[in-house]
Amino acid sequence: MKRVVLVAGVLALSACQPAPPPVTTPVTTSGPSTSLVDLGDGIQLSLSGTATSTSSRDPRCANSVFQVRTAGGAFQATLLEPSCAGSETTPGNGNHGFYPTAPATAKTDRAATPIGEAVLFSNQYSECTSSCYMGSDEVALVTVGNRVVQVIAVTAPASGTMKRDRTGLVAVLQGLRRA
Repeated sequence: MKRVVLVAGVLALSACQPAPPPVTTPVTTSGPSTSLVDLGDGIQLSLSGTATSTSSRDPRCANSVFQVRTAGGAFQATLLEPSCAGSETTPGNGNHGFYPTAPATAKTDRAATPIGEAVLFSNQYSECTSSCYMGSDEVALVTVGNRVVQVIAVTAPASGTMKRDRTGLVAVLQGLRRA
């Protein structure tokens, strides 16, 4: 009987607990459909749409990740820490990754932004539960001093968004500015 109670107690203590929800912090909103996102270090992103901030999954790379919604779709924006070496895992299941530089094998393009030139590339992203779905995020990196602004046009392959339009990403980048 003691073994049964002990086993039941161990199982109860070791049961998987759901992860706490991400902390959401407010973003300055200057109108019904215009948001001003303070990325940090005097860099802002002004856009037509909404934005919320969540704690980063990897504080070595970023403190916060801003989830942005515009008429053109969903984006993530963050200011990478100078010590960020990049994501250690393959992007997937909600983690779209951190990229201080474009991967060596990526085919890159360039686009002008109000705070500097952006390096653009596509990056594979997957969502797997009982089946896996593959998509292709569009990523932009803008170096400002010793920091990198990363903006990703995110895909949601399990929901049917397999690819994003790079033109929409470049349009969002035009809202970057120094405070």
